[in-house]
Amino acid sequence: MTGLRAAQLPAGARLATAGRLLERAQTFGDLPSGGALWYENSNGLAEIAVNQGSAESVLGLSIGDTVEVVP
Repeated sequence: MTGLRAAQLPAGARLATAGRLLERAQTFGDLPSGGALWYENSNGLAEIAVNQGSAESVLGLSIGDTVEVVP
């Protein structure tokens, strides 16, 4: 998860990290298996995830990696 408050991000914002541009999704099922996304988690933070996978494994992400907001 990021430390970014999802509610404070611009409408339609995408997150850029690990050489990928991630779209916001409401549910994991909005993407096919293996698809990367970001969503608002139960804490209100923007969280990066992979449908039926691991963002760490699939995207190669680890703690401290840079995440950029792309309006």
